[in-house]
Amino acid sequence: MKIIKKSLKGKIFSFFTAFLLLVIVILYVEVRQGVMIRDEHLIRCAQNGNKEALDKLIRHYYDSIYSYCIHHVQDRHVAEDLCQETFISMLKHIEEYRHYDKFQNYLYVIAGNKCRDFYKKKKPLYLEDVQEQREETGTNEEEILIKELVHTLPGELKEAVILRFYQDLKFRDIADILQITVSLAKYRVKKAVELLREEMERSGI
Repeated sequence: MKIIKKSLKGKIFSFFTAFLLLVIVILYVEVRQGVMIRDEHLIRCAQNGNKEALDKLIRHYYDSIYSYCIHHVQDRHVAEDLCQETFISMLKHIEEYRHYDKFQNYLYVIAGNKCRDFYKKKKPLYLEDVQEQREETGTNEEEILIKELVHTLPGELKEAVILRFYQDLKFRDIADILQITVSLAKYRVKKAVELLREEMERSGI
């Protein structure tokens, strides 16, 4: 009898777990579709000269793009400039834009290009500049060290880590932004985590 009750409880638990996962998936799909519909509507309005729709698009994505830029350059003033340049570039090409369901990824691609352009022109950092940046961020020493380790990674691995852990993007979106396969996106993140773990152990973090 106890075995039957235990088996029954297990089946009920499995059923509710599967049901909960199904509800989560349905909600996620609905939210994502809602975002796509909203973006498409705002983009079409913006393409027709509606400044209010354009402002809504910029306000909605500004914080995400700014966060992405600051994790790349680790300087708030530079990040603000790159973020603004990203949206200026978007404005120049908004009339040509057609991929309504991938607008966020489109902005990340532009921002990534702006960050790479910045590094090409970047002047060498001096010790006092690094100290000033640390004071501005307000983060603790361990977080600063981890960010510094992230910036020692090869470019393609660093980009994958920033998108995955700092921007909280799914592998599908990372693959779309970097124009690689999902499996390669997963490999890059895994490889980056392995390298970071080794460096953290070596540094005693």
